[in-house]
Amino acid sequence: MRRLLSVLGVVLGLLACGGGGSAPAPEADVWGPTTAAIQAVQAEFPGGLTVEIMTPSGVVYSKAFGGFTNQEAVLVASASKWVTSTVILRLVQAGAFPHGLDTQAKELLVDGGGSPWAGPMGDITLRHLLSFTSGISGDDPASENVLMTLDAAVKQIYADFAATAAAPGTYFHYGSTHMRIAARMAERATQKSWEQIFTEQFRDPLGWSSGSIFSGGGPNPNPAGGLKCTGLEYTRFLMMQLRDGLDGSQVFLPQPLIATQRTDGYGPATTLAYSPYVAMTGKTYHYALGNWLETAGGGAPAAGDPVLRYSSTGTFGWAPWVAADRAYAGIIMTLQAQGNTLPSERLKAQLDPLVRTALAQHPPVVRVVP
Repeated sequence: MRRLLSVLGVVLGLLACGGGGSAPAPEADVWGPTTAAIQAVQAEFPGGLTVEIMTPSGVVYSKAFGGFTNQEAVLVASASKWVTSTVILRLVQAGAFPHGLDTQAKELLVDGGGSPWAGPMGDITLRHLLSFTSGISGDDPASENVLMTLDAAVKQIYADFAATAAAPGTYFHYGSTHMRIAARMAERATQKSWEQIFTEQFRDPLGWSSGSIFSGGGPNPNPAGGLKCTGLEYTRFLMMQLRDGLDGSQVFLPQPLIATQRTDGYGPATTLAYSPYVAMTGKTYHYALGNWLETAGGGAPAAGDPVLRYSSTGTFGWAPWVAADRAYAGIIMTLQAQGNTLPSERLKAQLDPLVRTALAQHPPVVRVVP
C-alpha cells in the first residue's frame, strides 16, 4: 500500500510540473532581434544580402536574405583598399621597400622620359599613398583605361599632376590614384606584376580561389576598387584583422603593423579636400591606411570622440568592419547599384548594439574560419 501511494505521489508530482515526457522549453533565439532588424530593411537591398558576424573563435551569425549568398563572387569596390593596404604592408614586413612605409616615390618611379619623380610628387611616401594624403587628387580619368599598363597609368598620373601637386600631407582626397601609385612602387620594388604580388602575398596564403582577382579586364588593375571575390573569402581576411594579424596560428601580419594600419593618416596640417562620407552623411571621419576610422561623433578621432569601427565600405554596398574593441567583426555582403551605400551604412550602425547584446549570451560558433 505504501509503495502504491509513493508511485502515485511521483505521478502527481510529474503532472504538476507539466509531465515527465514533455520537451524542455526552447532556448530563446539570441539572434532574433538582429535578424528582425535586417528583415525590416531588406527591401532596401533589392539584390539581396548576406550578413555575417564573427568573434575570434569563428563565425557566430550567418544568414542570407533575398537569395544573395556568401558564395557570390562580386566586385567589392572600395573594400579592395583594405586588402591592397595589407598587401603593401606584407611587402614592408618582408623588407621589399628600401625605407619601409617612408619609401618615397622618387626612389622607385620615373616619368615618361626616364627621370626620377621630382618636386612634391617625388616626396610622396607609401604612408601618404595608403592614407590618401599624397597631395594630389584621388581621381584621374586618363589613368583608368584598363587597356594601358599600370606603369603607363602611373606615368599619366605624374604627367597630369606634377605641376600642381601640393606638399604630401597637405590634404586628404579619397580616390584611386594613390593606390595605383603604391601598387606600381610595389611592382618596381619586387620586379613582379601586381597580380603576381597579390597572389603571392595574399591570395595563396589565405586560401582564396583563382577567381579572386584584381583586374579590370586588362593590364591596368585598380588596386583601390577592382577586387572581385566571395564573402567566404573576404571573411577569412576579416577574421585575420579581428585576430590582430593572425590567420589561424600563423602570423599573417605582425600586430605592430596592424596597429600602424589602424593609425590616423592625417598629419597636423592635413585638411579634408574630398571624402564620400561628407557628401553622403556629413561625417568627417579620418582615414588610416586603407580603412576608415569611424568615430562615435562622426569626426576626427579624439579622447572625446573615440573610434568605434575600422571599416572599408564599397560603392556597391559591400561593407566589412571590425569593432575597435575587437569584440567582433561584421560584414554586409551585397551588390547594390553603384553609389547606393547608405543602406549598408545605416544597417551597420543599427546592428552594433543588437550584436553586442547577442554576444553577451555567448552564442555558438556556426562556422570555423582558419
